[in-house]
Amino acid sequence: MPTDISFEKFQYTDYDRYRKIREGNSDVTFSYLANNVIADMVDRVITIDVDDHFIELDAKLNGDEEPDGQTHPYLPQSGEVVSNPIGEQLVAFCETDFRKDMEFTLSMLRMAEELRMDTPEADSLREKLGYEKSPSVVKKPTSDEELDIIYYENYEYLAGLAGAIIRANLYVNLFPPLVRSRSSRMGVAYFNYILALQHEYAKLLDFCFNTDFYKDELDGITAASRFHLYCGTTDAVPFRTMNMSFRFTRQGFGNISMPVRDKEAHEQLKQNPAKTLGSIDSKREPNAFEREYGINPVAVDLARVMPIPIASSYRCSSLEEILYLEFEKMLELDLRVKKCKNCGRYFILKGNYQTEYCDRIPNGETQTCQNIGATAKYAKKVKDSPALALFNRAYKRYHARLKVGSVKPDAFKKWRYEAVVMRDKCLSGEITASEFEDWLDAYFDKR
Repeated sequence: MPTDISFEKFQYTDYDRYRKIREGNSDVTFSYLANNVIADMVDRVITIDVDDHFIELDAKLNGDEEPDGQTHPYLPQSGEVVSNPIGEQLVAFCETDFRKDMEFTLSMLRMAEELRMDTPEADSLREKLGYEKSPSVVKKPTSDEELDIIYYENYEYLAGLAGAIIRANLYVNLFPPLVRSRSSRMGVAYFNYILALQHEYAKLLDFCFNTDFYKDELDGITAASRFHLYCGTTDAVPFRTMNMSFRFTRQGFGNISMPVRDKEAHEQLKQNPAKTLGSIDSKREPNAFEREYGINPVAVDLARVMPIPIASSYRCSSLEEILYLEFEKMLELDLRVKKCKNCGRYFILKGNYQTEYCDRIPNGETQTCQNIGATAKYAKKVKDSPALALFNRAYKRYHARLKVGSVKPDAFKKWRYEAVVMRDKCLSGEITASEFEDWLDAYFDKR
């Protein structure tokens, strides 16, 4: 039997590397906190009920007798309730530029490591800077309370050093890692984790949702079916296991996607809620069914016109889990995205409305991309159309005369109506551009 074991021929597969980046190491753990997440598929909203575990701890460590109700600027477990349209934050995560701040943070971590070294140069530099040497490895906790305190202190350390990265994206902020060492290894592992997820979901946005991605080849294929095709291209796919629970919730009267048996009564409820609810007899005697099961008659009558759907909720404990959950809900809703032709960023299409521009206001601008795009589109149309160019030139000339009083308002209004008719005739080819120009130039001269 061989006595030596050789690993020389062993090589990591793509899937090994895929999972290794996402698993963390002795320096950092990516799955630690647990926030409750509700996916409302009727209103198409994801709501994160942020754990409030650290509010009292924050007060205790800062010497306050009672929590003041103020949210710590970096603290993830703040008790806040955060709601966003499904897909919005996943798109925002994919488009956040983390790299510049990551490079700066790593340089600071490496500088701190040099200051902790036992060398004469480090001793001299510490003395000049007044830097007190601190351990790079976090001590192992002996109790849950100690673990909380260690997590809290190290998160504050990370937030102070990498605050720009954490504040840059909501999900990165709400699902931070458990820092086990204040080292550059920790920074490299954590930042690679973020960038790997960003790279993966940017690819998935294109492959599954982008209407311009291989437009003809993928036409008519749903987002979920496109994801199925994607899974056949790689072994590294973001399947996750999460804890899920169910709850009952009353939705608004207008949510017509809820199953309703008595549609006429439900429609009356939407049109006039007060009248419909007021018509329910609160003193009605229970029938045989209600007596047998001990159910309030009002509850039965109310359920008939105002149904109560089930909403699912999840416990997410990492950035990876919340991204996958939102991605899954985007697949279920068969959402579509495009890249804005003005700012180049992704945006989610609403309904069957087709547009090339998003409704964001780009940096340095005062108008939305939609308005900028519409203006540019019209300008190009004018440039390519002699009829429109002639009309616009005449409009400006006669409007200026209106301002100084040489053209009366009623006359200008009449001209504008007739000019639009003539413009459309020119566009349709009934008259030539030269004929339209002559008519425009002579309109007020002959009056």
